[in-house]
Amino acid sequence: MNGQLIQELEALGGDLLPASLRECDEIVIDQPEYHARIALWGGHLVSFVPAGQKDLLFQSANQGNQTRFGRRHFGVPVCWPWFGANEKQLDYPAHGLARYFRWQFSEAGRFKNGDVKIVLRLASEDHPLLEEMWPQAFELRQVFRFTGDGFSINFSAANLSDKPMEVTEALHTYFHVGDNQQVQVRGLDGVSFIDKLDNGARKKQSGVVTPFECLDSVYIDSPDECVIEDASLARKITLRTEGSQSTVLWNPGPELAKKRADMEDEDYRHFVCVETANALDNGYQIASGDMHQLRLSVTVETLS
Repeated sequence: MNGQLIQELEALGGDLLPASLRECDEIVIDQPEYHARIALWGGHLVSFVPAGQKDLLFQSANQGNQTRFGRRHFGVPVCWPWFGANEKQLDYPAHGLARYFRWQFSEAGRFKNGDVKIVLRLASEDHPLLEEMWPQAFELRQVFRFTGDGFSINFSAANLSDKPMEVTEALHTYFHVGDNQQVQVRGLDGVSFIDKLDNGARKKQSGVVTPFECLDSVYIDSPDECVIEDASLARKITLRTEGSQSTVLWNPGPELAKKRADMEDEDYRHFVCVETANALDNGYQIASGDMHQLRLSVTVETLS
C-alpha cells in the first residue's frame, strides 16, 4: 500500500484496518459527525453511522459461504456487469463480478467544501479470473463522499474494449430499519414494475409501498428520488439518483429468509433493499471507449 496514500487517509481521521472479509483490509473514517467503513473486498460501503443514530446500513451476522462467490448481506454491494442471474452462463455468480474481487484503494482527500472523499478502482487487467469470465476490458471507479447527514456514491464504468458492452447493474443497498412492518417507501406511486415473485407479472404501483416484506420488484423508468420512512427509528432516508432508470425493492420475508443459508431467520425484519439500478428493460450499452456513471445520494433526517 502506498505510504503517501496512508498518510492522506490518516489526515482525514481515517485508518486502514485488517478485516476478516476474504482477508482484505477495510478503510475506516472517524469524524465527529459520522463513522464509515468501506470494504476493499467487493469495493463497497459497509457501514455509515451518523452521530447519535443507528447505522444507516444493515449488516447480517451470517457470514455466508466463504467461497469466492459466496454472498454476504450487508452495506452497498455493487452488481455489475449483470443484475440477477447471468442468462448466458447460468453457472456464473448472481449479480455480476464486481462484488467478488478486491478493489484498489486509489485516493483519499477532501472536496472543496471539506467533505471526505475516498476513491476505489477495479480494472479487469488486474485479475486474470475477471478477464476469463468477462473478456471485454473495463475499469470501474467508485467515488465515496461523506457528510454529517449522509453519503453519496459515484460509480463509473469505462468500456476499454473495441466492442459495445451490454450492461445491467445496481447499487444493491441494504438500508437498516427498526421494523420492516413499519416502513413506507414513497415516490413510486403510478410506476410500472415487474414482480419477480409472481412469474414476472407486470403491475403498477398504487400508493406507498408498505409493509416492506416479501418483495422482489423491478420498477421500470422510475423517478430519480424516493423516500424511506422508518417509524420505528423515527427517521426519513431520501435517495436521489442519476444515471439510474430502475428502482429495485427486495426483502425475502419470513418464509424465504428461513430457507436461506446465508441469512439469519429474523434478518428480513431489519432491512429494506432499495436499489439504484438499470435492470431488465432498462439495460443499456456502453460504446467502445465510452463510460457510464451511476450516482446515488443518501441523506437522513428525523421523521416528524
